[in-house]
Amino acid sequence: MMNTKNHLGKFSKVYRHGDVIIFRLDQANLEAFTMTPVNKLVLAYGEVTGHAHRLAGEVNIAANAPEAGIEPVLFEVINKAVLTHEEHDTIVLNKGVYLKVNQVEYDPFKDLVVAIRD
Repeated sequence: MMNTKNHLGKFSKVYRHGDVIIFRLDQANLEAFTMTPVNKLVLAYGEVTGHAHRLAGEVNIAANAPEAGIEPVLFEVINKAVLTHEEHDTIVLNKGVYLKVNQVEYDPFKDLVVAIRD
């Protein structure tokens, strides 16, 4: 897992796309990360449906960010990127730095925090 504590700063906006939460970061310092350019990125796969949260556009992803579905994913949108999923509205992300996390919930019967399944 990447160490984001001292490099990401505060967030200015939150997007919810099913079980995926995306924070737009205000003053992220990307110098601590190796960024890799991609044109398409799967942020998460639906565990139940097999659908995917797909990001298309000019994007740099932190090289130490793990494969889709693993937390967290740090990425930079160069101009605009479009987030799509078969069951959710399309979201356009403007230029900026973003952090993707999966939504979780507390299960009081099991006394566990569990990932929400999409």
